[in-house]
Amino acid sequence: MLTAPRPTARLDGISKRFGATQALDGVSLELWPAEAHALVGENGAGKSTLVKILAGVHQPDTGAIELDGTAVQIRGPAHARNLGIAVIHQEPRLFPDLSVAENVFLGHQPKTRLGSIDWASMRRAAQRLFAQLEVSISAESPVRGLSMADQQLVEIAKALSLDARILIMDEPTASLSLHEVERLFSIVRPLRDRGLAILFVSHRLEEVFDLCERATVFRDGKHVITAPVSGLTTADLIRQMVGRDVSLFPQATTAPGDVLLEARGLSRSDTFQDISFSVRAGEIVGFAGLIGAGRTEVARAQRTRCPASASLVSRSASSEESGRLMATVTYSESSRLS
Repeated sequence: MLTAPRPTARLDGISKRFGATQALDGVSLELWPAEAHALVGENGAGKSTLVKILAGVHQPDTGAIELDGTAVQIRGPAHARNLGIAVIHQEPRLFPDLSVAENVFLGHQPKTRLGSIDWASMRRAAQRLFAQLEVSISAESPVRGLSMADQQLVEIAKALSLDARILIMDEPTASLSLHEVERLFSIVRPLRDRGLAILFVSHRLEEVFDLCERATVFRDGKHVITAPVSGLTTADLIRQMVGRDVSLFPQATTAPGDVLLEARGLSRSDTFQDISFSVRAGEIVGFAGLIGAGRTEVARAQRTRCPASASLVSRSASSEESGRLMATVTYSESSRLS
């Protein structure tokens, strides 16, 4: 007799309250093997709370969780890992001064017969994981020198070292370029095809359609819809997220105002040369280019974080007013932890 297929994980009627805030209100979700399932919603919709419940950080107030058809209570993060649940966060949770191999096997290092850490075996095992992922990362390299994209791959290798069956990707692409996102997805897709159940949380809706087979929308802590992405559009997801029709590209007729910030002949000998631009009130100026083109360095120079020749001025202000203007220029790093 054939056994009916069942999801890797089923969450049924999950509720969670924090004081007066009902973070989740009777939501349900199924994660199936060999499927990437998107979870989307506005900020405060309850996505992070659900992720933390699956990761063992929070306990649900009501509801049930099943793994492979068996009811479980996830008692904590270590228990979640033992159950085969791995989480990749927006900011990798790695130790920068340890090697890649040490981070991959942290807490479950291979041991020698005498009980000490088998360093050579650990490095070889880490290198095999990266070979499996078809990426070139040295197991002996310190994590501190890795890009954000490579740190995400270390997190994936860590998940594989734990024999994870469920991979939760919580905003993993927020700090990545488009090229780095595609590289990440090219590694995640084969893992999905091998049978992993993937929960993908993102605000970038185009990535939902690129990676996932189904999507679930939360709104104000409630489950709104679960549907195949093949039958949805970006407008459908946004309408379910906010509860009304929204114009994706509203027409704006704002006329730019006075020049508030101007760069003339901005240069740094090793990075960029003779950069000039102006920013007017009421407009957004974008810098585009490949990785290494100097976009970040030019942006940092606006806040004088990097020394550069030439200067930044305001054509519509006196020198005293320009000084006050520069004091109000803020710079937001690509990494929220910087």
